Amino acid sequence: MVLNFLRRGVSRHLPYHAPQRRADDRANLVYPSPWLGRFESQEDFATGVAAAPGLGDVIGHIDDQCMASRHPKMFPAFCTGCGSVQTMRFDWSLGGITPEGATHPAWTETCVCQSCRLNSRMRAVLGFVLSHSAYARTGRCYMAERVTDSYAAFGRHFAELASSEYLGPQHRPGEMVMVAKAAGLVRHEDLTRLSFADASFGWVVAQDVFEHIPDYAAAFRECARVLSNAGHLVFSIPFNSALSKTQIRAQVRHDGNIEHLLPPEVHGNPVDGKGALCFQNFGWDILDTLRASGFARAAAHTYWGPWFGHVGFGGIVFCADK
Repeated sequence: MVLNFLRRGVSRHLPYHAPQRRADDRANLVYPSPWLGRFESQEDFATGVAAAPGLGDVIGHIDDQCMASRHPKMFPAFCTGCGSVQTMRFDWSLGGITPEGATHPAWTETCVCQSCRLNSRMRAVLGFVLSHSAYARTGRCYMAERVTDSYAAFGRHFAELASSEYLGPQHRPGEMVMVAKAAGLVRHEDLTRLSFADASFGWVVAQDVFEHIPDYAAAFRECARVLSNAGHLVFSIPFNSALSKTQIRAQVRHDGNIEHLLPPEVHGNPVDGKGALCFQNFGWDILDTLRASGFARAAAHTYWGPWFGHVGFGGIVFCADK
C-alpha cells in the first residue's frame, strides 16, 4: 500500500510536477512511495496532518522498533544511490533530545548506506530528483558541493553535472582551487553571486547549504537566475515545522563582523574542519521567500519509508520551480 496519507489538495496542485512513478525507475514500480505529502504553507501542512489523525503515533511506533538498542543498528533497505538493496546503519553519534523529551539519533543525518555512504537526507534529495517527471539524464545540473559522496551519486545520473564548494571570501566565483580532500581542483562559487550565465541549468541542487548563507534570499535569486524556464531548485535544510517565521541566529554587520543573536550553532563542513556557522533556523516563510525570489511555485515535500532507509518522520525536501 502506498503511504500517501497527506494528500490534501492534490487535484489543485496537479500542474506542479510532484514525485511520481517513472517507467524507467525499477524501484518505484515495486516499492511503496516514501513521499507522504506536498505543502505550500504552514496552514496547508497543519490541515494535512489534521486529516490523518493518529499517523504520528503509527509512524512513531515503527520508528521506535528501530531504536530498541543503544548500539548501532543495521537493516536492509533499497538505496536510491546504489539502485539496489543495501545495508543501512544508524547510530547515536549525532543524537539529541527533543523539547518533548524524546531521544532521537538525528534521523536525516544517519541511516547511512554502507555501500555508497549516502545518508537518509542525501538519498531523499536524489530520490526526489529521479522520481520527478521532468528528470532526464541529458539535463544540465549544478550541484553546490563537490567533495561529498552525494556528488558522485548525482554524477552517475546526470551526463552534465557542474559542481562547486564555497572555499572562502579570498577566492573569485568560478576560480579553480586545489583541494586536498578532492585530490584535485575544485570550483569556488558563492551562491549569492554565481559566475554562471543566465538560464544555464535545468536543475540546481543544494544540500544543507542555505542555513549557512546570511543573505539566503540573494542566494535564492541567483539560483533562479541560472535556471532555465521551467527549471527546478531542489534542496534540503534543517527545518523546524513549528516555526512560522525563520529565526535569525546570527547576522553580518556593516563592518563585516558577525553579531550573534543566539548562541552560536556550528554544523559540519566537508571542506573545513572548523565547521560552518548556522545563520538561521528556517520556518515556513521560506516558501514565500522563494516565491518572491523568482520562482513561480515552491513547496515542501515530506517523506518517510523504512523500505528506502528513511526512518524518523519529519524529513522534508524543498522544491521551487521557475
